[in-house]
Amino acid sequence: MCVRHCCRTTYLGVANTMLTEEHKACIGKTPFSWFMEYEGKVKLNRKLLTGLCLRWVETRGGFMIRSDLVSFTTLDVCALLGLRIGGCVVDLRRKSQHSPIRKLFPSTHVYVKMIFDEIQKRRNDVNVDDLYKLYVLLGLSEFLLPTVSGSVFRWFI
Repeated sequence: MCVRHCCRTTYLGVANTMLTEEHKACIGKTPFSWFMEYEGKVKLNRKLLTGLCLRWVETRGGFMIRSDLVSFTTLDVCALLGLRIGGCVVDLRRKSQHSPIRKLFPSTHVYVKMIFDEIQKRRNDVNVDDLYKLYVLLGLSEFLLPTVSGSVFRWFI
């Protein structure tokens, strides 16, 4: 088995140093408040991911750690990603023209660096809403679901 994914954050730790107390309070109310715990660069490498994959027991839905099974369900993934477990269905294929964050990026392709640059520009703005939306988008795009090219999935925006 070969795991080809790794995660290295460059911007999340730096963005954390730029947050004001007001920003932290606002982000602290979201399920993504744990992003603020990262300092510097975070690296999740292939060896760790490969080790987890080798310990996965498909038939029992969990990881075998020593002689214990640690269950891992869809609800666990939703909770870790900060997604709602109940509520409205979100169609990720639908294109929304009403996204206030999308309007900040005129180009077709959005990259993680562009989000970070926008956070730097807006860190002293009065409108905290845009900054914390950008911050969550940065965390999702750089840490939880990164791409090799550093591009952002369109349905995030």
